[in-house]
Amino acid sequence: MLNDREYCLWLSGLRSMSPADRQKLILLLGSPADIYNAEDVVLLHLLNEGMIKPETLEEIKTTRNEEALKLREREIAGRCGILTLQDPEYPELLKEIPDPPVVLYYRGDISLLNSMTALGVVGSRTPSIYGNEIAKAFVPVLAGAGLLIVSGLAMGIDTAAHNAALVTGKTVAVLGGGVDICYPQRNFRLYEELCSNHLVISEYPPGVPPLAIQFPQRNRIISGISKGLLVIEARKRSGTLITADAALDQNRNVYAVPGRIGDALSEGTNRLIRMGAMLVQGPEDILEDLGVGNSGKKKTKREQLTPEERSILKKLSHVPVFIDDLFPEDTDNWRDKLSILSSMEARGLISQPIQGYYVTGSCRM
Repeated sequence: MLNDREYCLWLSGLRSMSPADRQKLILLLGSPADIYNAEDVVLLHLLNEGMIKPETLEEIKTTRNEEALKLREREIAGRCGILTLQDPEYPELLKEIPDPPVVLYYRGDISLLNSMTALGVVGSRTPSIYGNEIAKAFVPVLAGAGLLIVSGLAMGIDTAAHNAALVTGKTVAVLGGGVDICYPQRNFRLYEELCSNHLVISEYPPGVPPLAIQFPQRNRIISGISKGLLVIEARKRSGTLITADAALDQNRNVYAVPGRIGDALSEGTNRLIRMGAMLVQGPEDILEDLGVGNSGKKKTKREQLTPEERSILKKLSHVPVFIDDLFPEDTDNWRDKLSILSSMEARGLISQPIQGYYVTGSCRM
């Protein structure tokens, strides 16, 4: 006899069913175990009522093999972690959506999903310089304030968001295929870093290729595990807006960075703002709305500052200063620079009125 996890793995592996189809069957019959053990007469009734497809009926009948399923469970467990909808560690926010994944397959630290407040960050796969700069400016501050950055590992804003989060915090990639398949391949080094020190998740079993039809389904998970969703550049018709629509349906906070009128990459974000998304001009807007961190309102004592931070504050006033002028000439590691400045921004010590230029924040020394 199969155990609860094996029943969930079986249901998750039925390729003829969408996530909504699986959830509908669970609501109708009770549990993955009840679906597996349903009598043929029950399945035929569901078929005749249009509640399942002919190919689903056939797949259910032909995959009910306990020995093969137990072997499959051992194979999967050797390749990735497994978290089922019935496990207490399953993310509470994700349970709230209409069609939560029956199984989450993962590599990395799954505890991140329940130990941190998550923020989805999505946008164009072909962003402008402006879009990339927004991601690089916003995300380190948001991650540094304690938000878990969630995105999809795609090129463009997704990649920029993951890389920026690595500087100051933690990040999660939600894949459109199995967690053992990096897509796109050019992000393989980033993928390996996330598997080792952050988190990669998917609702698709290992070995499932990243098919185009699966990415819209993947997007609901990005918003589903997140308390809010930040959108940076989106065309009028795009996968980014599919994610934003899912977030709105799931009653998540949606934040949009405004763009230039007439710019195709701004049409989606400006439309979201017209629909009621919160217009954000800086990461502090999001932190304040989510009630995370100090949102730049708490003061930091001088004795809590590092020597580098004290040196930076001495060079700043209300006149913007370029980033390179804040550090000694022999400091050429941009990651170190960005990490220090992002931390100071998150604590309200400094702010960035113009990209790459800094002024003193709300906390004067």
